[in-house]
Amino acid sequence: MPNVSIKVSNYVIATRNIGDIQVRAVGLVKNVSAREIVVFFIGANKTVKTDGNHVAYLNIKKTGKPYKKKICNICHLLKDMKEFDINQTDAKGRKTTRPSCKVCRVKIDGKPLTPAENRRLNAMTPKDIFTCPICQKTSIVRVTANLVKDHDHITGKGRVWICDSCNTGLGRFKDDIKLLQRAIDYLKKYSVHKFKIQSET
Repeated sequence: MPNVSIKVSNYVIATRNIGDIQVRAVGLVKNVSAREIVVFFIGANKTVKTDGNHVAYLNIKKTGKPYKKKICNICHLLKDMKEFDINQTDAKGRKTTRPSCKVCRVKIDGKPLTPAENRRLNAMTPKDIFTCPICQKTSIVRVTANLVKDHDHITGKGRVWICDSCNTGLGRFKDDIKLLQRAIDYLKKYSVHKFKIQSET
């Protein structure tokens, strides 16, 4: 029997495995009937019909800092804060945690740069003036730009040095050519130039 306290648009957590949906998976309730609850589980990107006793209400506003549990932005499982690495310190000197759990970080970070490739790139360390091969911005090494050794996260093979901004950008797009192409298509669709052309015709 469905849990009558759970309503449409509530967030819930799986209290047990539901098929291939893991326990602690976070989902959004899409429908509630006398027999079942329909939940869209975010991490699995899947809608599931289940017994209401297999999920529990989750107040998502009481997750993350300063609470003891946090939702991973990749797997969308509710996990203890200790399952998230410290990322950096905020403007007030407080430690912040990564948005992705340690398990998902391993998948994101992939294979590290191999020692041999690290040595090869070290031998090519930019000096004085550097132009990033991606954004084409020219900068003074270690003064107006931080540079990083870029590498293939699947093979561990080094690529070249790039600026920190472009490295972060590639990371945000998971080094995924299809995802980057979707970003390009999106920008083309909403480009100001396109709107000017359409308004002139």
